[in-house]
Amino acid sequence: MSSRPLPQLRRRVTTEEAFGPPLTPEELTGSLSNLERKLNKEMKCTAGRNQVFIRSLLTGTGTTRPRIALKCPLRRDIGLPADVFYEHIRDICCGDPDRCEAWRNFKARHVAT
Repeated sequence: MSSRPLPQLRRRVTTEEAFGPPLTPEELTGSLSNLERKLNKEMKCTAGRNQVFIRSLLTGTGTTRPRIALKCPLRRDIGLPADVFYEHIRDICCGDPDRCEAWRNFKARHVAT
């Protein structure tokens, strides 16, 4: 009998979660490269520093429209979908990280000594 640990089971991501919320007017009309740079510069959450990227998914017939996204390791740790999109990044990660459940959970687990 092998003593290797069993692989962790991942929760399947639904199609709606994969594609995310509808694109915002800023994403539709602005330069995504400029938005990406701006958000990376304004990032207040330490987990998201220099992690904002432009994302497009492959579909059976092509690709989705490119959009701003961030894979948050803190959200993954507490069982939330890791992918967050422009509005969440702008309002919470770059605005007020204390409104984020994953950030509050992280701070509670890692008390500064």
